[in-house]
Order: sequence, then structure tokens, then C-alpha cells
Amino acid sequence: MRKSLFFVVMLALMTVVLANPAFAAEEVQLQVNGDMVPSPILYLDKDVTMISADTYVRLSGADLSEAGDIFTITENGKTLSLTNGKNEAILGGQPVALPRAPLKTNGVVYVPLRVVSNAFDFEVSWDTEKRLVSLARNETRDGMTPFELLAKSTAASQSYSTYSMDGNYDMALEIMADGKLVEEAPKNLAMDLTGQIQNDPFQYYMVQKANLSEAIPEMVIEMYMNGEKMYMKMPGQEWLALEQPFSPEFWKQQQDIQSDPIKAVAQMKEMGILVNYGNDITVNGKDYYVLNAALDIDKFRESFEELFQQSMQAVASGEEQENPAELQQQMQKIMESAKLDYHYTVLLNKETLISDIIKFDAKMDLTMENPEPDTAQTDEQVPKEMRIKYDIVGEFTISGLGEPFKAPVIDNNVKDINNTQPTSNN
Repeated sequence: MRKSLFFVVMLALMTVVLANPAFAAEEVQLQVNGDMVPSPILYLDKDVTMISADTYVRLSGADLSEAGDIFTITENGKTLSLTNGKNEAILGGQPVALPRAPLKTNGVVYVPLRVVSNAFDFEVSWDTEKRLVSLARNETRDGMTPFELLAKSTAASQSYSTYSMDGNYDMALEIMADGKLVEEAPKNLAMDLTGQIQNDPFQYYMVQKANLSEAIPEMVIEMYMNGEKMYMKMPGQEWLALEQPFSPEFWKQQQDIQSDPIKAVAQMKEMGILVNYGNDITVNGKDYYVLNAALDIDKFRESFEELFQQSMQAVASGEEQENPAELQQQMQKIMESAKLDYHYTVLLNKETLISDIIKFDAKMDLTMENPEPDTAQTDEQVPKEMRIKYDIVGEFTISGLGEPFKAPVIDNNVKDINNTQPTSNN
């Protein structure tokens, strides 16, 4: 069913965002410590590069506060105060001349990149031919670079085969059909998640509770996965089984990588994960290192293109779906215009080096064309083009290290949508 294919693609996009190119500012590129920064918001004012204050604090790990027309950037005990429209800033009580005044427009604060970066010990260089700004700084905490700290955190986590996750996120949602806002579609979604992960042997169980509005009852979705099958239970339905999207060889490879901290960090770099320190913080009496990370989605896609295709083929392999090649073609069209801006923050416990708290902020903009519906099987009016914009903010906590894994009870006769015969989860 062509209509069925359309919604399978939509589901795939909502759950797997490996292949979405990032929002890009093509006029000026930005590089930090040799890594390209995804989604830089930059522009040139004659010969001065202006950067959004939000972008700067993300790439540097600084904190930003606003009080009227005054913008204050704080990092490692240093404070820089800038005033909208004023060509002078205050650094540690001393005046600093600015080549361009800070500017706030459409809710975005722009500051001169070189002066602000120099104030916090970055070396700044400019490549005219490539239109590339490069920042370099060797920042450590207790003698560790960000990736060295991650390697130690990975090593500390190896002694635990299981852990639990609890969290929530809020999503602002905008859906447009053929260029018109779908007024009846939900505008906000609140999601609570709780679950457990086991590394060896691999098992994953997650319960999601979605709240769309007061008028719509809470929806509960369960998902369980092991090395052979994926199981899903939708609201009001029984468990369904699907083929495992990833091969046993893939899970073995991932376990090998995670057992070697150096390999794990190398994989993060290959995937385009850019990491920097934020200001240390204390939460509930515990001291934390803070790591900020962003995804270079183009690089991420290059590293996992084959894996992504494999997972999409598994999603489309059921008898009710069209040829997986057609799904791949649909995905390719979506990838050409899709946008993703994804940042997250990890709080690493200074005593245990375990990542107790993870916060994330993601913006997605997806546009897809709908294949011609099978009018012989439906009288519904289906839009030719759908555009979905998300703005997601959430937080997860990690607990239950080493506790026994608790799998859900799944009937042995659960329906396998990839086969006509019942299957077993044993």
C-alpha cells in the first residue's frame, strides 16, 4: 500500500535521524580545534565576523545571561559584559574596545567573534579563500582533555552491564500539509520515558508515555529489543514482533568498541560528535564535570550511511510494505531538504565518572512528498507534501547501575508482521 509506505517513512524519520544534514551557514564556516562546527550562525560585517552568542557559548562551554541590553558571558572565572549597540565591553572590570557593537535582532544576540574568543583564551585565525574562521584552545579539567575524560568515563562504565534511564522531553510541533498549517494537529507533546539497557547480552526495554492535550488520553508505547527481534506494543494493541534492524555482527562490533575506551572515543570523532567543556557544576550535593556536544550531521551520515540503509530496509521488509528500494528513494528525497540542529550536555560525576544526567536540545525540519495514494483502497484526501518542524528539549538521568535486567512479559504467540507464523521471544 503506497499510503502505508508514506507513514512508514514518517515513522522512520521520527525514530532515526542519522541522515539529516545540519542547518548550514554557507557564507562563513567555523572550525574549533580542527573540527568543523555544525550549524554555526555567523555573518560578516565588512571584515568583522559576527557570531550569535548562543552559538559561541555552545562551542566554548561558557554560560550566557541577559539583563535588558546587557549580555554577560562567563567561563572559568572570567566574565565579559557586552551592551547592545555599544562598542566597548568590560572584561574583569577593564574596558575592551570592540570592532563592532553587539547587536540583538529577531531575538538573536550577535557579538564580534575574534574579540570575544580572545577574551577566553582562544587563538583565532581567518582563511580568506575558504572563508573559514578557526579557533584553537587547549582546555583541560584536572589534566584531562574532553575526549580523555570521555575515555575514562567509558572505562568506568565497563564494570556495569546494565543501567536504567528515566527522563522526559517537551516538543513544540508544527505540521503543514501542502503549505497550510494543520490546525487540528497537536502543537505540543510531553513525553515521559523509563527503561533499562543491558549490554551483554544485548537487551533494551523502554516505556514511553505521551501526553498530547487534556482532551486526549495518555498514550503508552512499549518497545523491547534483543539481539534477534524488536517488539512493540501500541496503545490498545497486543505485542507485535519485527525483524531486528541491525545484524548480530553489528551488535558484536559495538560491544567490542565499547569495551575499548580508545575505540569508543575514536568512533565518536568519526561520527562527527564535537565535544567541549562547560563550567563545572554542583547538583544535589554532587560535583560534576560538564561536557557540551554537538553533532556534525553530514559527517555522522557519512559514517553510518550503510547502517542507516540496513535499518530502513528492515522497517520496510514486511509483506504489507512496498519494495525497500522505493522507501530508499523516498528517504533520499527527504534527506536533500531535511535539517537538524542537535546539541546535548552530559554531567559526569567527578567521583564515579559516570554520566548521571544528560540534557538535549534538538530542532528538526522535515519535508516529504507523499506517493500517489491508492484511490481504490481509500477515499481519504491525502496531502501531496507534508512538512513537520520540531523543537525538542529534554533531560535523562542514569541510575540502577548493575541491577538485574527486567524484560517485559511477551506472549509466545505474538504476531510477527514480517512472517505469517507466530513467533516467540524466548
